[in-house]
Amino acid sequence: MKTFSFRIHSDRTIKAALGRGMENVPAQFPELFGRADKVCLVTSSDAPPSLRARALALFPEGARPHAYYWLPPSDKAKSLAQAGALCEFLFEHGFSRSSLLIAAGGGAVTDLAGFAASIYMRGIAWISVPTTFLAQIDAGLGGKTAVNLAGAKNIAGTFHQPALAVCDTAFLDSLPHAELRSGAGELVKYAIIGPGELMRTVSRDLRKVLAGDRAALTACVSACAAYKLKLVAKDERDERGVREALNFGHTAGHAFEAMSGGKLPHGEAVARGIRFALIASRETGILSKADFKRLDALVDALRLRPAAVRRDFRRFLALVSRDKKARGASNRFVLAAGPGRLCPAEDLDAPLLKRAFEGALK
Repeated sequence: MKTFSFRIHSDRTIKAALGRGMENVPAQFPELFGRADKVCLVTSSDAPPSLRARALALFPEGARPHAYYWLPPSDKAKSLAQAGALCEFLFEHGFSRSSLLIAAGGGAVTDLAGFAASIYMRGIAWISVPTTFLAQIDAGLGGKTAVNLAGAKNIAGTFHQPALAVCDTAFLDSLPHAELRSGAGELVKYAIIGPGELMRTVSRDLRKVLAGDRAALTACVSACAAYKLKLVAKDERDERGVREALNFGHTAGHAFEAMSGGKLPHGEAVARGIRFALIASRETGILSKADFKRLDALVDALRLRPAAVRRDFRRFLALVSRDKKARGASNRFVLAAGPGRLCPAEDLDAPLLKRAFEGALK
């Protein structure tokens, strides 16, 4: 097990435990668990028995039995109503400001449980335990918690850092190939935005990851999670522009996801969004043709299925203009000037956007 600790403020740190087949996390962090009067484990109602068994290996009950709360599967959990229901459950079971919430699941579970933890009694401690590849390298880390509104992703949310993030790649053993490919969309993002060492790690291991190689998965999770937490420590609340790099591919990706009516997995939508951003970067002239070819080859390696997205360019424009990152502009995207070199761009014209739109959905 590797542990990471990044200081945010003089009195606060981001802590993470990364590894494979870990057990008894409370014994490794006694100061966190020793002061908790109650513990609630939150996961999805469709979680397989293997996930629950692994979660209990990480957090054995001991003398203090856990309360358990089951969320609806997938993004159905990410609503204000579900957040309220979880808060009501905590209140009815006597949870206090000294209690601890453990969220074990994909990004929808960690988003919802983290959001509920941020508002219950104005904030209680929580632990993020991402169990999918996508969540372990991105969605389950960083302290952004949110629910969806009116079909738009993550519109109501808070910044509430978990007291601890635990990424155990043993959770990934039973993931189907489709989920590995979906998570690999975020992996490609890190290869493009990160330093050269991260690009080399991902480029070397990408095909192995897609084949489910355990060593490659552990190497990539450790490298990406550590890099994301380092960025978050520098810009916790997304105010300095440092953390904006993590949005690469996401503005268009969120639009594609919404336009698919839930048929396009988040990671695959992000991969399409990355291709959109690369084409837009080339079309604006900030990305050379050689670098475009090199970076777009990473998206090609994912062997994406045909996108189940309606080619409605007007709706796409409407969605990107409503994106919370638009900041009042008609559109705002993070573009690439080269590997590890990003720049924001606003108010791109419609013909250019249409070329990128069509190229991303081929």
